[in-house]
Amino acid sequence: MSLSPTNFIATRVLRRPTTLSARAAQRLAAGPLDAVTLMRDVCQVARLQVDAAERMAIALLGSHEEFAQLPSGHWAMRVAACTVDGQADVPTLTPVRGLQATVAEAAMADHAFPTACIPSLSQIDFAVVDVETTGTRAGGADRVTEIAIAQVRNGAVAEVYSQLVNPERSIPLHITALTQITWTMVRDQPVFRQIAHEVSSRLAGHVFTAHNAAFDWRFVSEELTRSSGQALAGPRLCTVRLARVFLPQLSRRSLDHVTHYFGIAIGARHRAAGDAVATAEVLLRLLRVAEDQGIGTWTALDRMLRTPASRRSQSASDRRRRAFPLPVSQDDIA
Repeated sequence: MSLSPTNFIATRVLRRPTTLSARAAQRLAAGPLDAVTLMRDVCQVARLQVDAAERMAIALLGSHEEFAQLPSGHWAMRVAACTVDGQADVPTLTPVRGLQATVAEAAMADHAFPTACIPSLSQIDFAVVDVETTGTRAGGADRVTEIAIAQVRNGAVAEVYSQLVNPERSIPLHITALTQITWTMVRDQPVFRQIAHEVSSRLAGHVFTAHNAAFDWRFVSEELTRSSGQALAGPRLCTVRLARVFLPQLSRRSLDHVTHYFGIAIGARHRAAGDAVATAEVLLRLLRVAEDQGIGTWTALDRMLRTPASRRSQSASDRRRRAFPLPVSQDDIA
């Protein structure tokens, strides 16, 4: 497997794995993960303590040559290789056997892979997704009624795909009131399986991004699984989480509030194309804020997003504010 800055991080559509180790390989294909995150996803448990997760990871992955544990405690695929100047350069990964797992305190450091393999934020292609649906139950009876994908390349919105979808079920009245999408509008539109290939090809090679990404990811992945037996794999980026980290001054991080803060107009609110393009513009502004704070690579950004708020480094404005003396309440010098 050859990695380069352009394919190091990308969404892929894969068949669902049938074993726990196959699930782990699918999750780690996008890059190293800490034991808690990995075991929660692989074993499909909502709550898991660190010690238990580390023991489970060693028991599950320790006897497989293709898995390795980084010095940080994160797990990775040993087969990850990087092509540098035409030569295969394989990262040095610590073997798992015989090692005691340690608590993972941060995401993979940039030096865990060769420098040429670490993509800068400007090198990454993003697929900003928005879906309108019949409700909130992605794995239940609800379906997609509209999907839009705004592809972001080289710091700009490059292309926008938008398609109404026949959900093969009725649309509740309160959903129509919110989205203005009626049954009459979608009844003659393609069902999702007819556009599944188009959707997956537009996501491939991009980082899946959305405002509240978990919602859109679940619906797109469920629709792809239902129509083709395949599911999404790879990293995803949530602009709500980005806003929490880089816009702490905002009391709310809804798309309306964040676009208002940046002065971004939404073409059509609660329609897929309007929301996807607005989210793409929000993403570009937030990435500029991140770069202004010295966060210029994907691994640095991922590490920042995974770090608890109480442990994040103070921003430059915080440091400047603390540099000024506090008001004097009494004279202690005389």
